[in-house]
Amino acid sequence: MINFLGSLALFFSSMAIANNEFEAFFGSLETLSANFTQQTYNDVNAPIDETSGYLRFERPASFIWQTNSPIEQTLLLHNKELWLVDTELEQASQRPISELENTPLYWLINRPEQLKKLPKYTHSKHGVNWYQTQQSDQLSFGFRNSSLYALHLTNTLGQNIQVVFSEMALNPSLEQNTFVLNLANDFDIIRSF
Repeated sequence: MINFLGSLALFFSSMAIANNEFEAFFGSLETLSANFTQQTYNDVNAPIDETSGYLRFERPASFIWQTNSPIEQTLLLHNKELWLVDTELEQASQRPISELENTPLYWLINRPEQLKKLPKYTHSKHGVNWYQTQQSDQLSFGFRNSSLYALHLTNTLGQNIQVVFSEMALNPSLEQNTFVLNLANDFDIIRSF
C-alpha cells in the first residue's frame, strides 16, 4: 500500500511539473530561433511529404516560418500583416491574421496568461511530454528537457503532420531586418481579404 501511495504521489508531482512546462516555456520567451523538419503522413500513416526550414519569432507578434526544401515558401507576420510568399511562383498573398487561430503559431503570439485554456499534459513517450490543446484535439506540443521539441497536428484532410525542431535558441538576438518583407519587383501581390 505504501509503495502504491508513493507511486501515486510521484505520478501527480511529475504531472504538476509537466503541466508547468508549457507555461514556463511560452511565458519566458521574447525571441526564438529554431530549425525544423516537417513530415506529413496520410490517413493510414504512410509518409507523403517532407519539408525543412527555420522559424524565427519575436514578441509581441513577429515571426517568419521559412520552408527551404523542397520548395521555398515563407509565412511572415510583422506589423499586423500576415504574408504567404511562394518564391518559385513569384507570388505573395496577404492573409487575414485570424487564419492563425487554429495553428501552432497562435500559441507563440499569445502569452499563456492571455489564453483562456492552456494545453493540458496528456502523456509522455520516448522522453517527450505531450500537451494537447482544448480548442482542438488535433494539435499537440511535445517538450523534451523543458524545451519545445515537436508539434503534432491533424489537418482537415486527415493527414498527420509532425514537426521536429533542432538547434533551438531561446531569447537569442535577432537581426533587425529578420521580419522585413523583401519582394522582387516581378512578384504578383494578392490581397485575399
